[in-house]
Amino acid sequence: DPVPQDVVREILDTARHAPSGGNLQPWIVHVVSGTALEALTAAAAAEIARGSTGDNVPNVYPAGLWEPFRGRRSASGRDRYSALGVAEKEEAARRDLLLRNLRFFGAPVGIFFMTDSRMQPWQWADVGMLMQNVMLLARERGLDTCPQAVWANWSATVRALTGAPDGLTI
Repeated sequence: DPVPQDVVREILDTARHAPSGGNLQPWIVHVVSGTALEALTAAAAAEIARGSTGDNVPNVYPAGLWEPFRGRRSASGRDRYSALGVAEKEEAARRDLLLRNLRFFGAPVGIFFMTDSRMQPWQWADVGMLMQNVMLLARERGLDTCPQAVWANWSATVRALTGAPDGLTI
């Protein structure tokens, strides 16, 4: 269902009061909906159709992930694929799932949270607190959210379609 822009603005305006070390408020937020959302998801789908695997950003998980974290991640992946009716090793189904992911699973609004790439993990925590505020405030209004790290792999596409400058981490 469509989400009125004033509701998104209200959520973001309230969420911006998240804790921020040194009051840096190191976040930059881009909201896409309507034709902008359609253009973004179409661009990502076209890149996949051309065989692109994204920007090849470093893995979002540490190399050689250890227990109990590896087990948690594996179980979560199996549960996710199972809930969506996808066998974990089916390549075509996994590609379809990636496309669904990049279409925000049909959500009417996408919100990108970014920070200057020179920021450190402490400022990334600030961005995380803003994101959590957004998710909780959305839920309070009867809206669901789905945080997606996958878009970090498509940052060039996001930049091109949002006008975000280089030097930002999604």
